[in-house]
Amino acid sequence: MGLLYATLDALAKLFSHTGLRFVLWVAVLVGFSIFILRINRVGKKSRPWVVRKGACPFCNHELFGTTREYQRLNLLETLAPESKYLCTRCDQEKVSGLLSKLS
Repeated sequence: MGLLYATLDALAKLFSHTGLRFVLWVAVLVGFSIFILRINRVGKKSRPWVVRKGACPFCNHELFGTTREYQRLNLLETLAPESKYLCTRCDQEKVSGLLSKLS
């Protein structure tokens, strides 16, 4: 019987005015801890692969369509429409072949 009275007395003290504040703060701390753990566990979602405008998606070097040589050559786009999207590093042979045809 003494244990029952002691338990009820402890619960009464716990839910008194100061005890209620303590329970509330413990609940807030546990909730905040769970929130922080979920954020860290889930991690960040990977972003979709984005190609920078005017850059090669493989080597990140400039595309031929953004160079000064391409801007000076007016007929190149009509002769080879894909030349705008050639990489000056990856497609170096094709770019030099197009430039040699025009000069």
